Amino acid sequence: MKTKRLVILLSIFALLIVIVVLSSTLFSLSKVEVAFMEVPTIFSISNSQEIIDSGEFNFNQSIFLVNKSKHTANIESKFPKLKVISIETKFPNKLVIQVVERQEFLALYNFENDNYFVVDGDMKVLRIADELAVTGIAKCMISQDLQNYKVGDFIAFDRETTILSNLASAFWQCNYSEKEMNGLVKSVYVDATNNELVISTYCKFRFTIKAPETKLANKLYAGNDSVFGELGVGEDFIGNILVYEDKINNKICANAILNG
Repeated sequence: MKTKRLVILLSIFALLIVIVVLSSTLFSLSKVEVAFMEVPTIFSISNSQEIIDSGEFNFNQSIFLVNKSKHTANIESKFPKLKVISIETKFPNKLVIQVVERQEFLALYNFENDNYFVVDGDMKVLRIADELAVTGIAKCMISQDLQNYKVGDFIAFDRETTILSNLASAFWQCNYSEKEMNGLVKSVYVDATNNELVISTYCKFRFTIKAPETKLANKLYAGNDSVFGELGVGEDFIGNILVYEDKINNKICANAILNG
């Protein structure tokens, strides 16, 4: 009986502490800052106040009650080319918005309007442009209807877009930034019939990756190494780099096949 009474008293005491903390001005939000996690090229520190304002923060609200997801959505809606990595709480009363600029990854072709939807690796639409305005960005044809999307929207994930998003991560794991990838890759195509990912380059070779849903980073690395590695065929190779998983021997293979 004494134990039960003690538990009740402790619960009441804890509740009182919570009420005091939540109502305390010491923990009321009074300052918000922006921190760029990478050197920006589009934005600068001069945009910080605009970014903060777009988050629609409730100053003087308890810092424990801040809805970070809501503020993240507000910022990314206002600034489609910004990605909020996190909103960090700095006690007792400050928030730091950690952001990076979204990088253009692919230009998805829209059949209906004969234009391109430029997306980042998360498949977020950064801009919509005609062919002349997407020079230097790898082009990709997908089966999904794009005409109802607008800047700031995320393209719905299906088999194709999931593979393409994984490809962005795979290039990063192979030490290629989006800019470096676009310096190499001319176009990308998900071949559903043959279960392949075809990557055409500005050189005279292409990568054909079998079963791209699995171990894509490992397969891309193997293909890249077969060209640019110490024993690779070199960037002047003319032909196809066929990449596949040898499940019997449990290894990723990359075979250079000459054209003709």
